[in-house]
Amino acid sequence: MQRKKRPDSMPGFQIGTSYLLVIFIILCLVTFAALALSGALRDQSYSQALAKHQTEYAAAGTQASALLAQIDEALETETPEPALEALAGTVPAISVSVERQNAESPVFEITALIPVSDSQNLQLTVSADAASHTRRITAWRETAASGWEEKTTLPVLGSDRTATD
Repeated sequence: MQRKKRPDSMPGFQIGTSYLLVIFIILCLVTFAALALSGALRDQSYSQALAKHQTEYAAAGTQASALLAQIDEALETETPEPALEALAGTVPAISVSVERQNAESPVFEITALIPVSDSQNLQLTVSADAASHTRRITAWRETAASGWEEKTTLPVLGSDRTATD
């Protein structure tokens, strides 16, 4: 009995090679889907944190606008000096000081710190002229509620040397 020879013109791909290719493609698709999902979740959490900050900042801005309205009311009175100085007692984080003394009346500097979040404040600084019954906003900015403290140090090349070396 003679065995039949295999023909030399058999295809180069076997059935196992195509299965490996399909498995590789599926793994690639699953990996890309997982990366897309993690990016979407990160974007969602960032958007929620930003929306929360914007809401808190808008509330602080509303309080600052109310304070500006109180300053305007105090400037419209016949004696604005006592009314402006009385503002310091109504709002807890407000200070009223005399910026400069004119010949007619003083110019007051009113500084208020309105909390935005646990770590930030809205600082409002207003210069109010009692003689002309006008006010000018000199600062409207976010500031840190507390100072930054370095908790750890990073090793940097040459950081262990002193300045005299």
